[in-house]
Amino acid sequence: MTGLPRTFRLAMIVTGILLVWAPVKIVWEQRIAREQDLLRYHGVAMTRHLRDELGQGLTIGVLSGMRSVVADLVWLDVTNAWMNQEWFKMGGYINLCTALQPRSVTFWDIGGWQLAWNASVAAAEDPTQPYELRRLKASRFWIDKGLDIYTRGIENNPESWRLWADTGLLYYQRLALEELRRGQPQAAAEHFHDAAHYYEQAVLRPNCPTYLERFAAYMYDDAKDDQAAYQAWRSLWEKLTPEQRLMKIHFPDRIESRIRALEQKLSIPKEKRVFPN
Repeated sequence: MTGLPRTFRLAMIVTGILLVWAPVKIVWEQRIAREQDLLRYHGVAMTRHLRDELGQGLTIGVLSGMRSVVADLVWLDVTNAWMNQEWFKMGGYINLCTALQPRSVTFWDIGGWQLAWNASVAAAEDPTQPYELRRLKASRFWIDKGLDIYTRGIENNPESWRLWADTGLLYYQRLALEELRRGQPQAAAEHFHDAAHYYEQAVLRPNCPTYLERFAAYMYDDAKDDQAAYQAWRSLWEKLTPEQRLMKIHFPDRIESRIRALEQKLSIPKEKRVFPN
């Protein structure tokens, strides 16, 4: 090889390095891509639509790796739209923020609240709309938009107890109670069951507050589902340690009273009751 021209020798050395490095680089990049996909660091792809929504300046910020900063700036527009009651603009800005930072629970949490509560209540009480049915439809439109935010938030953050609890609260306050006010107990019962499901999922997530453990039982009570309510209250009672009962965690006297009432109502055999006496 010493007799070969110097340029040719360098070319062969570079080629050898590339042949060794290329497979390593490919495996390394694929691993990084898988980790980023798992963690969703990059959010959605930078599409033409997203560029148009952000404008040139903010797009440059995103492409420079400052998604979190850009999302915070866009969130200022969410606040301004809320103050001006520009609900469609607000919804668009919320979608932008969650697209830029899908792992930020705060954007999903507050965004869903803004739509399902603030926007929907404003639509239901809109003084410029004389027809009640149209107000109700507009209100339900924003409730559904808020539910969509929470659903997509859970998809991106499945271990967030807060988003599961948010969705349970939405089904309870914005759907079940509304159906009761409209005289639709069957529809309300379905939404109470939905709320119970999301509360049950919330308590399975890390760092979920203890008080949420009894919410599913409340929802089954409101749904008039005595069997499900009994199982929920009984499960909660059996989870309580002697120390927790002494400290009045979950109000054990109330749980006992509710279990006794349901055992009587459901005619549970004495040998299968929590409180046979």
